[in-house]
Amino acid sequence: MHNTDNHKEEDNSHSDKSIEKQEHSLEHISFGENHAQVKSENGISLTLSKYTEALIKGWNVPLHGSMSSPNKISVSQTVSFAAFLYEKMRNAVEFREENLIRRAAVERILKRRMILNENGRGIAEVLIKEMLWARYYENNTIGEEKIIEIQTIIDKYFFLRNELNSGRKGKEHEKINKFILEVLSCEIQENLSPDHKRQAFTNYVYQIIRHFIAPFGKELELERDLQVYIAVERTFAHSDNPLIRYNLLKIMIPEITKITWKTADKILPDLYHVYDDIEIALAHPYGDKIRNIVRKEIPAFLILRDIFENNSHNIANIISDEVKLKFKVDETCRRRYDESKSRLRTTAVRSFIYILLTKVFLALLIEIPYDIYILKEISYLPIAVNIIFPPSFMALIVLTVTIPGDDNTRRIYQLIKGIVTTDPDVTEISKTAFVMGKRKARSIIFQTTFSLIYLLTYVFSFGSIIYVLSLLKFSMVSQGVFIFFMTLVSFFAFRVIQITQEFQVVNREGFLSPIADFFFLPIIRVGQWLSGEILVKFNFLIFVFDFIIEMPFKAIVEVFDEWVHFVKLKKEEII
Repeated sequence: MHNTDNHKEEDNSHSDKSIEKQEHSLEHISFGENHAQVKSENGISLTLSKYTEALIKGWNVPLHGSMSSPNKISVSQTVSFAAFLYEKMRNAVEFREENLIRRAAVERILKRRMILNENGRGIAEVLIKEMLWARYYENNTIGEEKIIEIQTIIDKYFFLRNELNSGRKGKEHEKINKFILEVLSCEIQENLSPDHKRQAFTNYVYQIIRHFIAPFGKELELERDLQVYIAVERTFAHSDNPLIRYNLLKIMIPEITKITWKTADKILPDLYHVYDDIEIALAHPYGDKIRNIVRKEIPAFLILRDIFENNSHNIANIISDEVKLKFKVDETCRRRYDESKSRLRTTAVRSFIYILLTKVFLALLIEIPYDIYILKEISYLPIAVNIIFPPSFMALIVLTVTIPGDDNTRRIYQLIKGIVTTDPDVTEISKTAFVMGKRKARSIIFQTTFSLIYLLTYVFSFGSIIYVLSLLKFSMVSQGVFIFFMTLVSFFAFRVIQITQEFQVVNREGFLSPIADFFFLPIIRVGQWLSGEILVKFNFLIFVFDFIIEMPFKAIVEVFDEWVHFVKLKKEEII
């Protein structure tokens, strides 16, 4: 962190709730059966940790929010059906986790509305209606009081944006606008559909895991805590950067959700520094390493969360009883394994649609015109291969993926028993220090050698593909298109496989896995880069949908919806 001393003190005060200095450290976190504190009463009653008891206590506490108005916002179902179909098509061209689609839709609506209404005045009602049109919320479920609440949130963040941008220009101006728009969409989403249980369990996972990772240096507990929290958000809650920014903002400035633009002056002195700290934390050099450490322990927490969600009324009895807990773990694991098969197919289909739409666009824009105007003839074999290969390869991956078995379930039970009973504050746990010291000379030599070999795998993998395509008489453009989709399909296939591994703690690496990794790892890494850097930033289909199709389409939808309401009022006058 690079703030002033005063700001450091402020940060520390903000994080007092989540930071307690510990000397415990562990490079690979492990909650085994050896750590469980079990009562001797018939061998079935478990002594729960203070963290587990606190989670149980707060799990069923209802949120104290504003009373919902009996007057609900209603939209035309005819209009809603058309908008719903459009949203399905729009979301198909942008690969995104299911739990993030609704928030992204709010951000997209805000961004479009801001083109004609830069200050965001009076856009809350149309925003809510657009969410109802697209069936992100059921019709007649949002009270009219939400219009005022959402507009208050919009006014607050637009005021903060204007204050932060004052005196700043260029890229910094753009970054602040992006940050404000993202956290604004998150708070709107949270207001329309609050989920305190999700946040409570995320905090529970964080509180358990953070004790096992040592600070990166002296007096760097805050840095460690931030990185562990971000890793838990990414791996457990499946949050993206906008949602992580918002949650960190709430931790560092707890009153952010309670103020209005009229009372926002009190947070302005710290807001830019907090924004800066959040951006630094998201780009931390140890972020990926912490995330990989945390990811290995997430499966047991996911199953435990399911048990909480499906047994809210008697969760304390289940968690504290060894026999009941074991039964629920087995039941939940079997259900989750079955659901993984369905999610596997759904994600594979979404990935295929995403790739197919991009492939058609590239074929029309590059491949076919190149054949016609440069080669003077259409090469049907490369076009056919480039069309058939992506879905065939994706189907092959889906058919060969295996689901975890009983040995995995037994291990998850032992991990969960350790999680709910272990108090990391006071329990002696075997651990390995998380050390970021200088590498020894021998390690540097090995690292350099292995890096060179790794670079050669790129040459071998892509050289082999180019050689085979050359034998098949592929032109340079056709080769480029094939490699483009080969890398994308490999990356999306890798993402699809992660679905089945979400609940896997027992490693089942096959005999040929190292060979497959040697050939496909470079291809997957290039596909990851293309997906993140090219398709996200330069996705022409997204531009077409958002600015060429969506703006006039939503304008027509809005006019038609108003017409339906007008006719309805006239009909009521007759009656």
